[in-house]
Amino acid sequence: MTDISPIPAPEMQAPPASAPRRRPDGGGYARGEETRGRIITAAMRVFGEEGYARASTRQIADAAGVNPPALQYYFDGKEGLHRACACFIIERISQALVPALAAVDGAVASGDPDRMLDGVCAILDALIDFTLTSEDVAGWSRFMGKGQADNGGPAFPLIRDQVTRPLHAAISRLIGPLIGSDPDAVETRLRTIVALSPVTAFLINRTNALALLGWDDFAHGRRDAVKTALRAHTRAALSRPLSS
Repeated sequence: MTDISPIPAPEMQAPPASAPRRRPDGGGYARGEETRGRIITAAMRVFGEEGYARASTRQIADAAGVNPPALQYYFDGKEGLHRACACFIIERISQALVPALAAVDGAVASGDPDRMLDGVCAILDALIDFTLTSEDVAGWSRFMGKGQADNGGPAFPLIRDQVTRPLHAAISRLIGPLIGSDPDAVETRLRTIVALSPVTAFLINRTNALALLGWDDFAHGRRDAVKTALRAHTRAALSRPLSS
């Protein structure tokens, strides 16, 4: 999440439809949705291991336990499937962020620095909760990490436009007044990127973070420890201008 292009309006957009949802012959919607979900889960794993260019529909079909024509049937092929993976992630991140983003307008209007700092921390808390507790996060982590490294595939423009840009815009609206800068200024946008960097580290480098901490998972209060550390880091980082 490190884009510094011009920031659009901060509203988080509704997630796009991930792919045409066709009714499978004789199986009904329930069976079709279960198959579709299994394919998306398998695809994220294969794309995460191989990257978009190298991953084959045969590999994905084998991993999902379906015949290759099923990918064309449900997703119109590899590109549609990659987009469906993005939409799956977008929908869940958007849902996780709704309460924190809904509070941004009030925090900015209040002009209260503590409330705006709390607003930034609330967004980061929501992202950490999502990142550390989602059942499929290991697959998402590999998918996101490989995509960032390869800078390829049709999924990532969707994630950037539907999640990254609106998220950056919302946080910049809070950070700008805190540092005495315009929300669209490069300085503010840099501070936003820095504020989000620890969350990105836990999402993209989840396995490495666990190894460095000597943990097997983020259960048993460990998630709260991460959130406490991130809040302290954020408050300290936003207590002085970037240039100081």
